[in-house]
Parts: sequence; structure tokens; C-alpha cells
Amino acid sequence: MRFQVSDELTLFTGSMRAAVGDWCAPREPELGSWQDDRDDELAARVAAAGWADLWAGDELLGAVVAGGIELGRAAAPVSLVDEATLGAPLWVDGRARHGRGAAALAVPSRGGGLGLGPPSSGARPEITLDGSGTVQVDVTATGELEPVAAVACWRAWNAATLAYIAGLAQRSLELGVEHARARVQFGASLSALPAIQARLADAALASDAIVLLAWAATSNEGGLQEPELRWAGGACCDVTATAHQVHGAIGFALETGLHAYYRRARSVEAWTAAACAAVR
Repeated sequence: MRFQVSDELTLFTGSMRAAVGDWCAPREPELGSWQDDRDDELAARVAAAGWADLWAGDELLGAVVAGGIELGRAAAPVSLVDEATLGAPLWVDGRARHGRGAAALAVPSRGGGLGLGPPSSGARPEITLDGSGTVQVDVTATGELEPVAAVACWRAWNAATLAYIAGLAQRSLELGVEHARARVQFGASLSALPAIQARLADAALASDAIVLLAWAATSNEGGLQEPELRWAGGACCDVTATAHQVHGAIGFALETGLHAYYRRARSVEAWTAAACAAVR
């Protein structure tokens, strides 16, 4: 499945890819260590490419998707999605990602609402296997956005998150295909084996479907699309798992970089499901 995007979006994709450059997600933290992969230098580069200027209206959601895919392909810090669309780090059920030192947190509320409020307690780092900088923190009072503004924020977050998930799946699949073509076993490359072809074909189908969901979100007139977000999160996890299966044991080596996509896919799936439940 392939389809054409406008020349303007193609140019913006190139600008975002150049801004991300050779940025690589950090290796997983040592067991028992807390990690936050927030990168202010990367944030400045993508802002200069135009990522910070996409939130004036729904007509720019196409650029949101184009840029979000590039961020996902790099497994870039999710703070680039949350803070651009919601105005602050995302807070759900006593936890905030990339929330250490934040002056305000974005708090979902029932019925699709969104509030911004300061932390009421010190942020306590929570150890995870992903560099999402998760902290436990309380928020006691929030200023609720007007319903129209809240829907606009969630609409942008919805499109950017689907695009980010699509980018994660795309790059994980590419790593799996590259390894299958390069690895020779039983006198042929892994890509020649029917079982490997079948697994990669299923992963490619899922990856393309997530991309389609991301682009379809540009015409979304509501806020969060819970069924699409939940399905995309699970499908992305399946794609990254397939890439690991194709790699075999070497896929778990830190040098491959594949681990960052698997961990980030699991983390994004969990946070997305929690956000959907919070606004239901």
C-alpha cells in the first residue's frame, strides 16, 4: 500500500527528517535506574523545522502526521508530542511522563476535557524500562480549557500519536527486513524462507494500516479516536515483536537499536490506553 502526499508535506517530511538527523534513542537504563530521554537540543531543531508552528488550525493536521511519523521513526522523546499538542507533559492517574521539573501538567478529564495545573507535590521518579521520564506526582487543581479548545488539543494529540506509532512500526519493520535480507542461513538469506516472508508480510500489512489510520486522523472532527489508538498501539507492539523474532537473539543486543522501538511501543501503548480511559 502506497499513496501520494502533497509536495508541501513531502518537503516538510524532509525538513523534519533532517532536523532529527542521526539522533538515536539512548540505550536502556541500567537495571534499577531512572531515565528521561528528553533532549532540548533535538526539541530546538524540530521546532526550527516548523514542528512548533503546526497548532494554529485543523488544516495543518497533515503536517502533524508527516512530522509525527518522522519522530516515531527515530523513537524520539514523546515529550515532543505531548508538549506541542497539549501544552504540557501528559499526566494520568498520578503519573506524568517527562514530568520532572514541569511547571504545569496536562490533565485529562471525563467527557473529553483537558486541564492544565501545577504539580502539588515533588516529582518522584518511577523506574521503568523506557526513557519516558515517568514520575509520580500529584495535581490538586487544574484550569479547565474551554470545550472547543480541549477538543482541538486532543484532536492534534490523536493525530500526532497515531503518526508516532506509525513511525515506530515502519522503522521496526525496516530493521527486520534489512536483517532478513542480510542474514544467510541454510544457504540462503532469511528473506527467502516462506515462514519469514509470511511474518514480515503480516507486519507490513499492520504497519501500512497504522499509517492509513494516522492520515485518516487528519479528517477527524472529534477528539480522541479510542478504537483507532488502542488498535494501533497493539498492532505496533506486534510489529516490533515480529522484528525481534526475525532478528533472533541478536535483536536483544543493544547495538542493534531494535530494543528502543520495542520498549517505546509498549510504553506508548500503555500511556495511550490510560489517556483514552481518562477522557471516556
